[in-house]
Amino acid sequence: MILAQGSKVKLRTIGVRDLKAATRHKFTLSITEPMTDPDWARSVLDQTGFWTNTAGACAIEADDRLIGTLQFYGAGPGVHGLELGYILHDEADRGKGYASEALRLFSDLLFAEHPECHRLQLIIETWNDASARLAENCGYASEGILRKAGYSSPDQPADCFVYSRVRD
Repeated sequence: MILAQGSKVKLRTIGVRDLKAATRHKFTLSITEPMTDPDWARSVLDQTGFWTNTAGACAIEADDRLIGTLQFYGAGPGVHGLELGYILHDEADRGKGYASEALRLFSDLLFAEHPECHRLQLIIETWNDASARLAENCGYASEGILRKAGYSSPDQPADCFVYSRVRD
């Protein structure tokens, strides 16, 4: 099912055809747990469709192919909003405006589907300049740094920027 359509990408629900490609990337279907087992991913797909009121993932499609995903989930017990994640799988698809359009569409979709939500946030590791620029270009404001909060390495968690977009 198509969730949103732009000029470069469309956002749609995750389907069986996406699982092989998506499970090649640890956190593309769920930002909170690595999902690299296609059988487990199929089980989750069958149970939830990767979309509930409190968490979900959708496919980013360009030229009739899966190029990445977006995810959302509760931002934390003390934060009134949702946290988002995104990934484009192939480096060759980066820098073409796909992620920018996808994040704008997804942000608008979440605000429309969740009228009680007044805040969307992104947690971006400080080394990831491209993702920080993407956030700013999509209307997200930098709010500060979370020290040693990133998932890159369990032995040495990375510092992360916090970006937010609030409902107007």
